[in-house]
Amino acid sequence: MGKLYLPIFFLFTNSFFIQAQNSSENLWSDLNLSYEIFKNIDVKYELGNRRNSNQARANYHDFIFKYSVNNFLKIALGTRRSNLSFLDSSIFNAGIEEDFEDIADRFHFDVSGRLLKLNNFKMKYRFRAQRKIRDFYSNTPLIFKRTYIRSRVLIEYPLSKKLKTNVGSELFLSIEENSPIYIRKYRYMAGIEYDFNKIYSARLQYLFQREVKPSSTESLNIIAFDLQIDLNELSKKINSKN
Repeated sequence: MGKLYLPIFFLFTNSFFIQAQNSSENLWSDLNLSYEIFKNIDVKYELGNRRNSNQARANYHDFIFKYSVNNFLKIALGTRRSNLSFLDSSIFNAGIEEDFEDIADRFHFDVSGRLLKLNNFKMKYRFRAQRKIRDFYSNTPLIFKRTYIRSRVLIEYPLSKKLKTNVGSELFLSIEENSPIYIRKYRYMAGIEYDFNKIYSARLQYLFQREVKPSSTESLNIIAFDLQIDLNELSKKINSKN
């Protein structure tokens, strides 16, 4: 049972910092394509769109290489190219763009896997180190943003062969020059995932996010929809018809 206490303690530690705040509504959607190029080596591409109630919209492209050592250990390298736009140009002109400073190009390194499996429950972890750089993929001068260390725990439970639920939490530890490491924000998540077949699956999630430091009067309520396509299985189906 000792193996069970540690990850449960870690999950509740992630959730300790919740406070009631004013909220802002956000809508996230993305298309996730995965392809296994070698045994245990996957490449992923994600096209995403994020929009919030402050009239800011971000489009991004993620490219990720992932190596699966086993069920308990996976490592990944990835990069993101982001574009920020405002539906109301007066927001940007007023200088409120600092509210969206976390929208930037980034690089990340992940260590993830399964902590344990108890009956039908699975508990998964992910540690991510990421560095954000504004305008890295453009010809303008670079603006180095903060570095994050992120810790996430996710619990999954299948309701049927095709449908499963998940709940979890994540901490964002910020590393900045001339400043000690501190907890900048946290995130809760709960969702359902449905496998249509071996090719297509979809996930619908609700996420709650809040900044811890600097103090924020606004939290984020996020609805996220994710469509996933397995290109290996899609290729098999296409070839079988030829």
